[in-house]
Amino acid sequence: MTYRLIGGEMLVWSDLDGTHGPGPVRGEALAPFLAAARGRTLVAGPHDPALLAGLTGATVLVRGVPDAERLAGLPGLEVLCGSVAKLAAEEPFDTVIALDGLERLGTAEHDELSWAQTLDVLRGVLKPDGLLMLALENPLGVHRLVAPPRPPSDSDWTPAWDDTRPAGPGPLTGSGASRVYALYPDPVRPRVVLETTRDDAAAEAVVAGAFDDDAEVLTDPVPPALASLRQGHVLAPAWVVVAARTRDALRTPATAPGAAPGTRTLLSRIAGAAARRDLPAVRELLGSWLDGPAAGVPAGQVLSGPDGTLTPLAPAGDVAATLRDLADRLQRGGHPWPGSTDLAATLAAMAGRELAIGEETERRALPFAELRAERDRLTRELAEARAQAAFLAEELTAREADLRLARRTVELLSGTGPARAGRAFVGGVRAARRLLRRP
Repeated sequence: MTYRLIGGEMLVWSDLDGTHGPGPVRGEALAPFLAAARGRTLVAGPHDPALLAGLTGATVLVRGVPDAERLAGLPGLEVLCGSVAKLAAEEPFDTVIALDGLERLGTAEHDELSWAQTLDVLRGVLKPDGLLMLALENPLGVHRLVAPPRPPSDSDWTPAWDDTRPAGPGPLTGSGASRVYALYPDPVRPRVVLETTRDDAAAEAVVAGAFDDDAEVLTDPVPPALASLRQGHVLAPAWVVVAARTRDALRTPATAPGAAPGTRTLLSRIAGAAARRDLPAVRELLGSWLDGPAAGVPAGQVLSGPDGTLTPLAPAGDVAATLRDLADRLQRGGHPWPGSTDLAATLAAMAGRELAIGEETERRALPFAELRAERDRLTRELAEARAQAAFLAEELTAREADLRLARRTVELLSGTGPARAGRAFVGGVRAARRLLRRP
């Protein structure tokens, strides 16, 4: 199948190959949005070809000719190549999908449109009863807060902030029917999609499990992400707004099932009991975890019901590794055993278990902020140890001097050692003087 040039296309630019930016938006978590499309559908922006494979009769808009040539090979798709501004001449669509947002729809071969102007173009080609699915990256998302500084990519050719771009999804939900979804852990490669009304234990578990421990970050992203969840996903990396003029036209993707009221993650219960210094509760929670079917499942991926029932959300693995993971997370949040040299072994002992938790267990790589905090802690401990050693050395020197003085005093008083020799010498001198005085 061929593609159609609509004007403003870039001849050698590609968003799909990832050489000029983060690559196309991708991930199985986004598939339900495309499955919810109805009627004549427009997909605007760089989307992974794997996401587009299930669409039949859809129209795809890209700005680079190499991307158009690549997508033209997918069956059942109509491919347009050019600037989003040229869409005004197209027939209206029943569904418009822009899961990559609006930032990568303009081209260098056409006058630049603002964010609001780009949105107006998409709304202009949408039927009055149509369905719009639009992603919006959060400029204060947790993915930005924990990411190390990186140079701008080639696609970041507008460094100035666009005043027409909203900071959140609120302005996009002002009229008609709409739902808002939060994306974690990254707007381009999301693994978890949740409605922004979700803040239950199941949502907490899936958000915590979405982050990769091997990612290069400044600090652990899980705590701010969980805080964001409890505050309405204010720090979510991105949102997807699904909007329609009427509720009858609103079709939304399915999300993960929720948890019963009062349900929390096992990690949250153990951390709370540890913060309260409730060691019997910690022992009970550890015992029910390690002696049940959830043993080997990370504590953050285990739901703990109000009645104490544990529901694992992930397959079981090595028990020692899960205990080490729990110990690391408790150490990051503080725990009541500051003198413990091996918290994982302490936790196992509290549960009445003897586990081989040694050096063979790979430790978690600390992000930069935690490395710096660990360095500062070790620096303080080393300074305290050096000050203590200097004080003890000074005390030892002073006590040695006192001891020598005491020994000399004892020798003089007891008539032993050098004192006896001194008295003998003095006595000899006195005897010699008496002999010399005799006539």
